[in-house]
Amino acid sequence: MFSPEPVRSLGESPLARQSVEWLARIREGDEAAFESLFRAFVPGLCAFVARYVGSRAVGEELVQDLFLRVWQRRKELAVEQGVATYLYTAARNRAINYLRHEARAAGSKVIIGHIDASQPSEGDLLELLDLHDAIERLPARCRLIFTLSRQHDMTYAEIARSLGLSVKTVEVQMGRALKALRSSVQRG
Repeated sequence: MFSPEPVRSLGESPLARQSVEWLARIREGDEAAFESLFRAFVPGLCAFVARYVGSRAVGEELVQDLFLRVWQRRKELAVEQGVATYLYTAARNRAINYLRHEARAAGSKVIIGHIDASQPSEGDLLELLDLHDAIERLPARCRLIFTLSRQHDMTYAEIARSLGLSVKTVEVQMGRALKALRSSVQRG
């Protein structure tokens, strides 16, 4: 069930407010609102997913599939955080699922990310898996911001703009992510 985001008076972008309105109209079957949401987010989402999967064409296909599912499930769509956070998280999950599927199809046992070394050691793989697990344990917004920054080379300003947040919020979330990851690595 869609529940509109609480309206925040300070720091909320016009796009974030507009997105909430679009989602409410989309739930009622408004195709123009759907197209507006699509046009507002598709360029950034395609670039974001393409960085994950290494292909612009595959990124576009995954994002189109995401929006198809949004339209198909519009009546029961649940967006508890911001619309941008929801879309980027869903797009990221589609990219990861795509990579997992490709890895299985190739017969690979390594399903997480791209490894630069041609012959990674077992210890390297374990470290990668531990880091991935630690990242996955981060709170959703924190994890999304960390991923956009570190794995997709987006600046804090780019992240803030794409998610409808302030740069300060992005900085705070990155600080929390790095603190949690350092703590996790020191325990491991």
